[in-house]
Parts: sequence; structure tokens; C-alpha cells
Amino acid sequence: MTQIGDVEVDDTELFLWMIRQFRYVREATEQNTGQRVEGIQRWGGGAKGQSWCSYWATMMLDIWFQGNAPIKRLGACEDVHQLARTNGWVTDEPEPGDIVLSVNDQNHAHHIGIVTATAPLRSIAGNTSRDGVSSNGNGVYEHEISDHNKVFVKYPRQEPVLA
Repeated sequence: MTQIGDVEVDDTELFLWMIRQFRYVREATEQNTGQRVEGIQRWGGGAKGQSWCSYWATMMLDIWFQGNAPIKRLGACEDVHQLARTNGWVTDEPEPGDIVLSVNDQNHAHHIGIVTATAPLRSIAGNTSRDGVSSNGNGVYEHEISDHNKVFVKYPRQEPVLA
């Protein structure tokens, strides 16, 4: 819980509120481009035209943890997957705020989002489609997801720094 003035706010709800502020982000007509998308790519050290779902998710963590996130700014979903496996952060019981990775049949991660609800299972992700079926869509959207071919990551939490 975080105290904001006289109000105590649940940290996860505050985090989800923050990341939902990016639901307006859309690509330009050229895939994986546009001023805001390219800003997200650059934030993570990427370049114009690169897939940006991982850059978006790790940027959300970077902002929330004010540069001290347990998952650094990364552009490859599989890098997040390997980090989670190495550190024992993979879980079968996702909670809001956890990372969700979409994996193929070879267990290689190709898309990333952040769990926003568990009943029904929902996530918010960058570089997805309005209906959630594309892992290379045109914006940031929140939608229901299946747990099929998903890996959930419960990264270490810490108290937010509210300056």
C-alpha cells in the first residue's frame, strides 16, 4: 500500500492505473513506427521498425521502479523469458501486475504483456491488436487472453518511489 496524501492506495492497482495511461499509443501507417512507438523503442535501446512489445512492457517497469526495475529495458521477449527462468520467477498462478509471455510450441517467447485481471484472464500489451490475436499489431490494448501457450512471470516487487 502507498500513502498518497490522506489516501492509502493498493500498489498493484496504482501500477495498473499507470500502465493503462498508455492505451492511446498507436503505430503510424508503416508497421512498428510512429512518434510514440519510436520513443518506446528508443527508451529501451531499440530502433525504428523493431517489434516493440517487450520495449513497452519493460518501459512500464522502468517507469514504475524509477530506473531500478528487476527486469531491465529489453527488446526481446525471449530475454525476459530466460531471465525469469534463471531467477525462478515463473509461476502457474498469475496475479494482476505479473508479466505474461506468449510462447510457441518450442517454448520460445514471442510476445509479452502485463496481467490486469485473472477472472477472466486479461492483459495489456504493446504491439498487439484490438482483438488481441496479433503479437505484431498496431498499438497498446487491453483484452482477454487465453492461458494456452503462456508463461507467467512473478518478478520481485518493491515499494514504489513516489517523488
